[in-house]
Amino acid sequence: MNESIRAMLAQEAAEAEARAEAEERGEATPMPGHRGRRRAHDPSQVYAVRIPVSRLRELRNVADKLGTPPSALIRTWVLERLDQLAANSLEDAAEVQVRGQVVNLGRRRQRGGAGRVASGSERERQRA
Repeated sequence: MNESIRAMLAQEAAEAEARAEAEERGEATPMPGHRGRRRAHDPSQVYAVRIPVSRLRELRNVADKLGTPPSALIRTWVLERLDQLAANSLEDAAEVQVRGQVVNLGRRRQRGGAGRVASGSERERQRA
């Protein structure tokens, strides 16, 4: 590669990097056709979730009826449930039923720690 081409490419790379940094700081707007480079206010992370194959069709049907992708529907449901649990944990009764099991989200009980799933007999002893 010729030195003038190498110098031109290095200059363009430096200018592009400087522009991207200016966009991040809010000092420049993205070029037409470009989204720009902004850091997420609340970054997210991919988390794999296993869903029984027998329920996937049902999930896709509900998502189609709501006009949203199944992954967005799952994310919405999980975040709504976490918000509900957070609101409930502020109250005195900080136990939540998850698939028939009572999960203690609040104060530590006599046996076991917070967040531990109690069996039916343990729940009866805890209530006594």
